[in-house]
Amino acid sequence: MLRRLSLLAALVLTLGACDSNDVDDTALEVFVTDLRFDARTFDPSPDGLRATFYGGNAQTSGDALGDALATAGDGDLVMLYIDVELVSLTGGAENGTWAALPLTRGFNDIVFGDTNDDDVSDGDILATTLLASYEYSFDNGNLYFDVVSSIPSSRFADPNALFNLILPQRVEDGPDQIDLRLVVIPDELFFTNQAAARVDLRDYEAVQAAFGLPD
Repeated sequence: MLRRLSLLAALVLTLGACDSNDVDDTALEVFVTDLRFDARTFDPSPDGLRATFYGGNAQTSGDALGDALATAGDGDLVMLYIDVELVSLTGGAENGTWAALPLTRGFNDIVFGDTNDDDVSDGDILATTLLASYEYSFDNGNLYFDVVSSIPSSRFADPNALFNLILPQRVEDGPDQIDLRLVVIPDELFFTNQAAARVDLRDYEAVQAAFGLPD
């Protein structure tokens, strides 16, 4: 069975992975892999609460996904960022170009349970408490991006209506493509980089400056 490690587990492993082994730090490098998912290619969970995208189904560029995750379960720091325009309520990139995962968004809208009837009393949901969490996990060979809903898709006449609403998407468009950036920092490099001791790992621009990542 494949091991799926959460971000929290990854951080615990990373913080416990510093050792005194002799490593040629000049040979270490940060892995950066960009992933693009077709927003329609998710697998829904049986309970209707989760849509899962598999890294093996993504279009990738940069470092090979398998190489980036080859030692991910052995202490390397694994971070996933999402194109900020996909999770911005205004569609702008005022907070940088990449937003760190996991993150949670709230949706205040009426979602029609019956697409042929606008009557709220007929099963429609006023989604003032609808939350969507964008999460990820990984093993040594693959990456899993999850969109988790606070209510099940079975509450809707069309089960796809829920995920069409909460999938990361640009304001002006519907679900199309989901752009993510995977950053894997070898543990030896992380602990020997003095700038890393002060960097906010959820701030992509700060990580970019500390490790020379691409824009």
